Amino acid sequence: MPREHTLTRINTVDSFDTVATTHKKRGYFLSQALKKKGVIGVIPGSTRVWKYNTYGLTDAQIAHLCQVFQDIARENGLTVL
Repeated sequence: MPREHTLTRINTVDSFDTVATTHKKRGYFLSQALKKKGVIGVIPGSTRVWKYNTYGLTDAQIAHLCQVFQDIARENGLTVL
């Protein structure tokens, strides 16, 4: 659905949340991986529903955010389209 704002909500129940069920750090693995790759301001322990805002980010920063999510998914055996 088109939106007129920069807040995006993503549902990760079938992706990162499934990894969290078997990962040794549980729900904290995703926030730690994001922080390690330079993405800050993440609520630790949250893996089901994410909200992020791209307001004020450059195209390069948005591309970095997308790449980070894809890299973490690949590192944890998830399929990336």
